[in-house]
Amino acid sequence: MTFEHDCERCGRPSAPEKEAGRLFIWPPLGHTRQKLRAALKDSPLTVSDISGELGLIVDLPPDRESLLATLLAGCLTRAEIRDSRSLFMVGKEDPGLAQLGQVESLEAFIAQRRGRWLQEMLHAARVTTHFQPIFHVAAPDRVFAHECLLRGIDEHGEIVSPGLMFELAMEADLVFPLDRLARITAVQNAAAQGVSSRIFINFTPAAVYDPINCLRTTVAAVEKAGLQRERIVFEVIETERIGDPNHLANVLRYYRDAGFKVALDDLGGGYAGLGLLPSLSPDFVKLDRSLIDGVSGNRIQSVVIERVTQMAHDLGIEVIAEGVEQAEDLDWLQANEVDYVQGFLLGRPAPTPYSSL
Repeated sequence: MTFEHDCERCGRPSAPEKEAGRLFIWPPLGHTRQKLRAALKDSPLTVSDISGELGLIVDLPPDRESLLATLLAGCLTRAEIRDSRSLFMVGKEDPGLAQLGQVESLEAFIAQRRGRWLQEMLHAARVTTHFQPIFHVAAPDRVFAHECLLRGIDEHGEIVSPGLMFELAMEADLVFPLDRLARITAVQNAAAQGVSSRIFINFTPAAVYDPINCLRTTVAAVEKAGLQRERIVFEVIETERIGDPNHLANVLRYYRDAGFKVALDDLGGGYAGLGLLPSLSPDFVKLDRSLIDGVSGNRIQSVVIERVTQMAHDLGIEVIAEGVEQAEDLDWLQANEVDYVQGFLLGRPAPTPYSSL
């Protein structure tokens, strides 16, 4: 996969360097120190006490950084991680006055080391795409589109969830290259799989600084793949977390001017995002699964869906109900005015596009 630098923040991360050394940890309490000892006792890491202090030393080979970060994150509370101090030193030297300025929170060490695992994955482009079908509500065996969903691949070939990847990306300031790689991979894999339906591709508005520069290689990937722009829908994820509607409007305007369609995800999750409809006027909105699940037996959910759907249709926006997992809910949706449906009841994400055959 070829990476061009769309903008300074979105370039391909370099492979992180790893060096053997020792991690010094100073917990805030003796209880925290005991928890650390217990968690590390059965690990392949060597642990010793800091002479004369209530701290620990962990010998850290270069291939154990991710393991240690995961163990630390799993055994301590957020407060303990934040309040513990740490210092990583290459080799076997003891810290001195010169290293005082290098002491940091254990939280920072964990974020950096977990982020290295993600850096390696991004550098090697070890990601793939799974496809989840979206169906016509009136004919739930007829595919309208496929949503392209990011999946990571670890060094052992196992699938890594996008939730974990974006969690680490937030900690390590890697959201920009991860989001960009996900878009480009989705385009390439959709073309390779011969997807003939519309294609929904997720993106995070916060990962786009300037639409013209930050989205250049995404558009170039579409052109290279030979996909028709009008078949591609760029879907804004985490609609309820949008902090700058004007910035999002500029991004969506860029996509539209380039000939693409746009969609808002998770509409109604916590009843957020409804105010964005008139100003953003997306082509599609997705109703959050919290509204859809159990709608057949919940009057409040059904009224909200009816009102939101009517408002969307009045604005010329088509409505997709996601998270459909119960037959009774599908029956209710078919009896009402949503346009499309998506969910495990109808089709799960898979490495290949849905086939009705």
